[in-house]
Amino acid sequence: MYVEILILEQLLSGPKHGYEIKKNIQEALGEAFEINNNLLYPALRRFLEMGAISKEVVKPEGKPNRHIYLLTDVGEEIFCEMIREFPSKMAANRTEFLVRVALFGRLEHEMQQEILQKRQEVLEKERNHYHHIENTHPKNPFVIEVIRFQKTQVEHELAWIAHLKQQVDTMANHS
Repeated sequence: MYVEILILEQLLSGPKHGYEIKKNIQEALGEAFEINNNLLYPALRRFLEMGAISKEVVKPEGKPNRHIYLLTDVGEEIFCEMIREFPSKMAANRTEFLVRVALFGRLEHEMQQEILQKRQEVLEKERNHYHHIENTHPKNPFVIEVIRFQKTQVEHELAWIAHLKQQVDTMANHS
């Protein structure tokens, strides 16, 4: 779902063609969020069918036609619903979580806290699972190294979430 969210978010700021949408997402969030054409154009077609976006064809002289996509009111509503939809299953997906954090500026404080809380709960379960494996797994030293590495990553993200919770609270208190 994060691909669709990022596409619609790009169109919130104005009309864009497909390549521009891809380029802007990658520039804003880095290569880990690169969207290939096999994801972008089918999503744009679905949004056209849903009435979430409209398409304008621009015919530059001596060049191929350009398709410019515009967000509709329906698309804005769909975008708002999509970024707020964050069940526990989605909270387990790191990319879905990171996209929502990147879009916190478009969410109210309560929703920001809910997203952080759901991700925290998922990570605490993961940490407990790694801790259990670490203590009960046959002592293959390389398996233990992998488990410790993963556990360290989870602990680092939990610390980051604690920081984010404080940051969103501070921002809410100052507005």
